[in-house]
Amino acid sequence: MASNVYAKDMAKGLFDAAEKKGNLVKWLSELRLLADLLKDPALSGMVGKTDIPFEAKQQALKDRGVELSAEMENLLSVLIEKGKLGSVDSVAIEYQRLMDQHHGIEGSQVASVTTVNPLDDATRLELGKSLSKMAGKPVVIDSRVDPEILGGVIIRIGDKLIDGSIRTKLQTISKELV
Repeated sequence: MASNVYAKDMAKGLFDAAEKKGNLVKWLSELRLLADLLKDPALSGMVGKTDIPFEAKQQALKDRGVELSAEMENLLSVLIEKGKLGSVDSVAIEYQRLMDQHHGIEGSQVASVTTVNPLDDATRLELGKSLSKMAGKPVVIDSRVDPEILGGVIIRIGDKLIDGSIRTKLQTISKELV
């Protein structure tokens, strides 16, 4: 939850700055590209290391064909420094939501989905379809991996929480046995 608030704050600050500079679409494009690239564990592992000079990280991104604006480099630097590199995807999703609001496109909602293993594309599509029916509007999946839930899934859409994690079920059983 705290990382979600962090991502919202980062996206809002970035969005406000982009709006002032007239770079809303350009920064969204860069943010999406950065989020997609950092899904590569080898690249994100290297970029996330604090003992590697930032210039080497920039070069690694350039080697992948990415030349970031100074603002995106600053965002990347801050996320690395704060140990929040994994929040890039959440920042991109929140920035997109702000863009939609700015352009009067309402209706989509973000579902934070936590599982013990990463979701494959087919599961994400099926889950998105089910959650969209449940919410009554389009739902964007923001998936996270947390091995501490042991299994199952935790879904948060707005102020609704569906906790089907094994950890919570075991805690409930433990309380009932005492």
